[in-house]
Amino acid sequence: MTLYATLALALTYPYVRDLRVMEPGDAAFFSWEVAWTLHALTTDPARLPHANIYHPERYAFGMDEPILGSSILLLPLWAFTHDAVLLLNLLRLLIFTLCGFHAYLLAKELGCDDGPALLAGAAFSFSPLRMDQVGHLSTLGAQWLPLVLLYLHRYARTGRLRHAAAAGAFFGLAGWACGYHGIIGLAVLPFAVVPLFWGRWSRLWGLTLAAALAGAALLPLERLHALAFGPHGFERGRDDALLYSASLEAFLASHSWNRLYGSLTESFRDTGGGTLFPGVVIPGIIVAGVVGLCRRRTAPSRVAIGLGALAVASALIALGPEIRVANQTLFAGPFEGLRETIPAFRFIRVTTRASVFIALALPLLAARALQPVAQRHAWVAGLAILALAEGAIAPIPSAAWARVVDTSQPPPPVYQWLAAQPGDAAIVELPMLRNDGRFSRPAFHESVYMVYSTLHWRPLVNGYAGIEPKRYRVVRDLLRRFPSEASLRSLRAVGVRYVILHWEGYGPNKTRRLRRELPRVKEWLAPVAQFGNDSVYELLDVEVTGE
Repeated sequence: MTLYATLALALTYPYVRDLRVMEPGDAAFFSWEVAWTLHALTTDPARLPHANIYHPERYAFGMDEPILGSSILLLPLWAFTHDAVLLLNLLRLLIFTLCGFHAYLLAKELGCDDGPALLAGAAFSFSPLRMDQVGHLSTLGAQWLPLVLLYLHRYARTGRLRHAAAAGAFFGLAGWACGYHGIIGLAVLPFAVVPLFWGRWSRLWGLTLAAALAGAALLPLERLHALAFGPHGFERGRDDALLYSASLEAFLASHSWNRLYGSLTESFRDTGGGTLFPGVVIPGIIVAGVVGLCRRRTAPSRVAIGLGALAVASALIALGPEIRVANQTLFAGPFEGLRETIPAFRFIRVTTRASVFIALALPLLAARALQPVAQRHAWVAGLAILALAEGAIAPIPSAAWARVVDTSQPPPPVYQWLAAQPGDAAIVELPMLRNDGRFSRPAFHESVYMVYSTLHWRPLVNGYAGIEPKRYRVVRDLLRRFPSEASLRSLRAVGVRYVILHWEGYGPNKTRRLRRELPRVKEWLAPVAQFGNDSVYELLDVEVTGE
């Protein structure tokens, strides 16, 4: 495990140097989410589904990936620090470490010697397919998936029900760590399982037990999403799935940050589907192993057949509703049928996230292929180094403008003031910017407000997640004309007490308008505190007519 921890520090540099620095967007969102999970679990678990964002919406925790299966890893640390940014960055490093270690354990279960097993763990954890997701804690959180296969193989070997039960429980954890992995796993994992149990029919009831436990673990997740999405009529459209799927040439495209292949594969990258390049070393080892089997006229094992089928099935799912080459549709893909017949698949937008199963299957196949030369330690180590080089993105670029939260510095005084106020009155922070994928004023992004809300945990009208509730969008649009009477009425309607006005978040024209108009609404707003460029106003409970 120490080896994988060391690799995590080196291959994600400079994260280890900037453990208390955060950028806006997804990273800030997951930072908030980890902290909310730990806060709710240790204070009032019944509040967990009703996160403090998008006030007054309920079940806000289910409006994106809950990542509970990853956040719980940090419960022991919560007693020592509530620093949301530090916790997020430590969790990211821990996930890389556990992915490597658990894949190593799986390779050992499959009969691999230490050298090939260590290679399999490293090649899975730091695969080019996973380094593509380094900033997205949900899809990065694949640490439980190797244990699902480990205990399925162990059950196939021993027939002990506790191993089947463990497989089901770990699948549940995997789904709670990343809903994409849970849903896609339902479609692709059977391809790895069927060869193991073919002819072993007496053990199918143990698989039924595993499936029942997995279903029981994931049922609350499905219910949470239903309660969160249902009132808003949310469902991913087919066009979304098509936009974020990949053409066949994506298997030749690496992440632009990739130090070895980034520029070489640029022509194969598209703007939507991402990258599916698994590297050259690991597939090359597998090809060499297949050639060796053919020369020896030896049939592949059940394990090899299952892993190969898992990789192929996952690749087909990753291609989305249509199999395309250079934006030309060849025919409908398997995902189209899944989407039409199983409602859960209609929530999947980025089908390329099925690549995690490719990233897991290929290194295990490579480790098996290396068994004949497992004692040639120098060879195995050299191949491992080459495989790691193919996924290297360190030092990871970090733009100065994006380093908007640094918890090693004292927090803005306005949040300390909020934390000291009695009660749990709702707040709104302005400006409230649109989530259009741009960071025109990164320090005032909704996700940054969420990170700072971990200092006081008050209900927050602001929010950033997979969906935007209609009521939130209406209020946000009205607040473009703050402090108009319509905007103030909308805040009163959702129970806001404090308005936090960040003057630096506005341009000169809007600043002049605000300074001109705020004195005209003193019957609505009373200034209560001033902290540098941050003003706090209390929204008064009065009725005023006219603008």
